[in-house]
Amino acid sequence: MQTFIRNFRSDTYRFTHSALMPLHLLVPVLGAGIFLLYYNTSRWDEVLKVEAYLQALALVFPFLTGIIVVMASEQELHAGGFQLLLACPGKRQTPHLSKLSVLLLFGLFACAAAVCGFGAVFTATGHSLLPMSFFWQAALLLFLGNMPLYLLEYLLSFSLGKGIGLGLGLIGSLLSALLITGLGEGIWPFLPWGAATRYCTILVESNMKGLAFLEASGVKTSLLFLVVYCVVLLFLLVFWSKKWEGRKVETE
Repeated sequence: MQTFIRNFRSDTYRFTHSALMPLHLLVPVLGAGIFLLYYNTSRWDEVLKVEAYLQALALVFPFLTGIIVVMASEQELHAGGFQLLLACPGKRQTPHLSKLSVLLLFGLFACAAAVCGFGAVFTATGHSLLPMSFFWQAALLLFLGNMPLYLLEYLLSFSLGKGIGLGLGLIGSLLSALLITGLGEGIWPFLPWGAATRYCTILVESNMKGLAFLEASGVKTSLLFLVVYCVVLLFLLVFWSKKWEGRKVETE
């Protein structure tokens, strides 16, 4: 545990003093600002504005996750060829779990800043149909929907390189866009890329109709599969980290 805490502190310091922090936090906040400026002059319905913003955020997040994890991987690659991970005392999986934990924590902060920051300003400008508690719920659901993607991105980026990581992020955003349409009906609960976008839409609808979010079609199934994906990917990460010996620097 002491080794994990030491690595966690080290990774937090390194990420905070690199481009990972502003990219992970400032980009979502900047996006929220752009939407708020547009909504200030838009005649859209209040609920439609919130739903469109949350959907757009959920669609972008898989690609943003890919960029963030790839940057973390490249940072370790160019800092001595992953020696900080490979030479860490204790169990081989400890530095990986520490780094993943920091990335997830940053992701949670990013979701809170993007959604709740938007909600605070949106409410302060006279929009009152949706309470602030709604935006906190939306931020949490957005984060939960992307948790398996962090794990998957970490495994592929660190083992196969930045090309695979960025490609997966782009494909993930495209899949999210498809799964929110009629093409995703019936199959979205089984695919992690469809969770965040669907959750946001269902949360808006359930709040406006006074229904329970968990009782909506596909939600419980989706949450169950998210747990299964996270457990399986976490097990694979631990097993993989014991065998992993780094990888070569990619040539341009």
